[in-house]
Amino acid sequence: MISSLKSEKKIELLFNEGSLIKKDGLLLKFYFFNDGLVKYGVSVPKKKFKSAVKRNLIKRKIRESVRGSGCFTLLPVGVSFFIIYNYNSVLESKKLCVLVDSLLKKLLASFK
Repeated sequence: MISSLKSEKKIELLFNEGSLIKKDGLLLKFYFFNDGLVKYGVSVPKKKFKSAVKRNLIKRKIRESVRGSGCFTLLPVGVSFFIIYNYNSVLESKKLCVLVDSLLKKLLASFK
């Protein structure tokens, strides 16, 4: 099962030593912790979206895209990842789903 990444130490390690996958305005940082859990986090920069309402909307859309993808069930146990949204506008849910799905497929391909 997939859950939220909340440990500050793990997040710091993920950003310092993790690998990066880019797709248009989305970034995916990942690290293999080998702890038996699949965890993820989502970030939307305050610099691009001043309104917390818009930031939270984007985060909800990304989380729903990750859960609906189905690719995360194929991820090796122990990998954690963080998705960073770098677009200047709010994308449609369908387009965001396609982008997140392609990022997760690239992540899967990096473990094969």
